[in-house]
Amino acid sequence: MSISNLIVHEIQKHEGERKAILIARPNENPVDGQAEALSAQVTNLFNRSGMNTGRFANPQGSEEGAQLPALLTKYFKDNAFLDFSAFTKECAAEYLKHLEPVEEAGGGLLWFNHYELHDTHFLYIVMLKRKQGIGLGADLSLSQVEQIEMEKLHMALRINLTAWQGEDEGRYIAFRFGRAPKFESEYFTQFIGCDEPKAAAKETRKLVDLTSAFCQSEGLPSKQANDFKKVVSEHCQARAEDREPLEIKSIASEVESRFSIEQANKFLEIADSDSFKMEKEIFVEKAALKKLTRLSGSSRALTLSFDSELLGESVVFDADSGALVIKDLPKSLLKQLQSVSN
Repeated sequence: MSISNLIVHEIQKHEGERKAILIARPNENPVDGQAEALSAQVTNLFNRSGMNTGRFANPQGSEEGAQLPALLTKYFKDNAFLDFSAFTKECAAEYLKHLEPVEEAGGGLLWFNHYELHDTHFLYIVMLKRKQGIGLGADLSLSQVEQIEMEKLHMALRINLTAWQGEDEGRYIAFRFGRAPKFESEYFTQFIGCDEPKAAAKETRKLVDLTSAFCQSEGLPSKQANDFKKVVSEHCQARAEDREPLEIKSIASEVESRFSIEQANKFLEIADSDSFKMEKEIFVEKAALKKLTRLSGSSRALTLSFDSELLGESVVFDADSGALVIKDLPKSLLKQLQSVSN
């Protein structure tokens, strides 16, 4: 990651009040070791679960609605900001307009970070909070100090500027609310001006169900279906690691290489059906991929989970009786069972 521009502004607002004050930093923050460390921490928190994705309802902006896309159109030209400081001040002023009517919301630090990764330009807009901490002076005396809270992310937005500027039809906006309450997530979404935000976890679960539906429609044998699901899972994991969206057509390409172009078209047909209506690309939530390669279920008295590839091998299911026979038990479980039976 190569940071191009970085600046932090402060918004002062007390919960229970509507009045908010913007304290704008006059110039950009220096891109030093501390800034890079904080950026790395923000990125790490951002890439955890709970991400939403979307695109601007009005990509070029207008006088009505959210002004963020209009400000980007005004200031971001040829992969660079004409005046990053002025852009962020106007953004912060717009943020205030959405914040002030919400009495329950408090202020914080607005972090703006424009960076480049793999020839792609991104913009972070993050609401950070302060917290009280304990500091140790040179004379080893203890004192209270204010710190930036980095254990959790409050609210954050990342825009793929390259995709937005190229009028990409994909979901070039990614944002998350952390533990922010609903009233805060609503005004933040309004500030962004996002068109039909989608939760990454929900979209990933739809892909898992789509993969299973395709295997069933094609009558794939259990082993062949499990092998294909494993390939899809690995493909998704790779995109998630690269923090890049997954194109549904890339899964169709896997279908074509393993089966046929007719079946690849069938996969896309199911993806576009009323049952799924998959986006052309999605951001992957790794935790939601588990169902591709694992079978699990639980009741109040029993929890069971195992790799799907074991079905038909060390795990045998009798559909007529509904019984499940498990061979090759884990040694620790086998030891417990033997102890109880003696």
